[in-house]
Amino acid sequence: MARPATHFALYAVGLTITTTFVIIVGVWGSYRADFNGWTVAKANGPFWVLAQLFFLLAGLMLDVAFIRLAVVLGNIFITGWVIYGVATWPAIWFSPISAIHLDQIIWCIVMIAANALPMFRQFKFDDAKISFEVEDYEGDAEAVWREWWRRSGIPRFDFKMIAELGEWMELAPGTKLSTRQMRQDDSDSESDGEEKAPIEDVFYYIVHGSLTCQPPEGSGLKPFVIKSGQFLDAFVLMAALGQTSVCLALQTGPTMAQVAEEGTVVIKWTQKAMDRIRFSFSTFAPQCMKTIVSSATLDSLYRHEVTPGKISIYEKVEKKRLELVRAPLPKDAACQQRRMWEQFWLNLVSLRDLWDPSPHQRVVNAVQTGSRELTFFSQLDHAKEELAEMQVVAVKTRGA
Repeated sequence: MARPATHFALYAVGLTITTTFVIIVGVWGSYRADFNGWTVAKANGPFWVLAQLFFLLAGLMLDVAFIRLAVVLGNIFITGWVIYGVATWPAIWFSPISAIHLDQIIWCIVMIAANALPMFRQFKFDDAKISFEVEDYEGDAEAVWREWWRRSGIPRFDFKMIAELGEWMELAPGTKLSTRQMRQDDSDSESDGEEKAPIEDVFYYIVHGSLTCQPPEGSGLKPFVIKSGQFLDAFVLMAALGQTSVCLALQTGPTMAQVAEEGTVVIKWTQKAMDRIRFSFSTFAPQCMKTIVSSATLDSLYRHEVTPGKISIYEKVEKKRLELVRAPLPKDAACQQRRMWEQFWLNLVSLRDLWDPSPHQRVVNAVQTGSRELTFFSQLDHAKEELAEMQVVAVKTRGA
């Protein structure tokens, strides 16, 4: 993998070669017989100046939509300047060489198509209009989105993918659930190039109700209860998202769970569905999912440490928390709340950014360059290595 110093060196070499080429052309042209010598020309006209100002703005902005807007306006003005006779200051028209430049017009149209169309779609996009197609569970999906938004800031657009990839089910008391199942034929889901086992993990989120859980025998874990807002097999899911745990290393088999009360509603994700979520690098879903699972697991672990005499207090507080996080929330909560001119002003870089730009500015290109994917795959590889080492320690300790 190339280092930042290598990237800089390649950039510097490329810039030097380009500059040298331009200078060579200038020297070559200076000795042509039809060249009458260098003179200082008048400043170019207002259209040219406006075009350069917009191109300058494109380099001072962080928001891709505003960058595209500046590029579009800059190209429109430079096209007008060329067609209207490359007038000098302060004129905007020079009749002797005004002409229709088809090549300039074609390039301008192509450039506008490449920038204006996505720009308009970006400005037009309204996260509040996203609906969740989950059959009879739209109300529950809205409540879960409100809770997850308050925990992680996940937009409705990203939550829609997560919600619709899961299977929403209302289960009767006594229904047994396993965190493993036979893998269905999904040869198209080879996300990381590894050979898939015939058994796959499945994950559950408790929307309403509760489950009584029995950890695998020999794991050293105690039976426990999970309720609304928590995940079944959260430790395996956290490992899938790049966070290993001692609890997972101690597991010797799948966790078994049983529905404990009437009206229990769960969301079930297969391994294939969860892979689509965690490898969705063009959305905020993987990061938000990691935050949600971690925070929900922390709540669950804390509950198990509360003494029996105080558990009623915890239950009351947890009930109020769930009521608050699932309370009504405007659907435009994840939308831009500032006026357009405020967005424009705030997306301009500071003077310091010109010399010391934030590394986060490259996130714009992370999907195309592959840096997010490489970073995440590297994180998963390290997590697998750590888990394997912890499991070796657990096995040796049991044998001793």
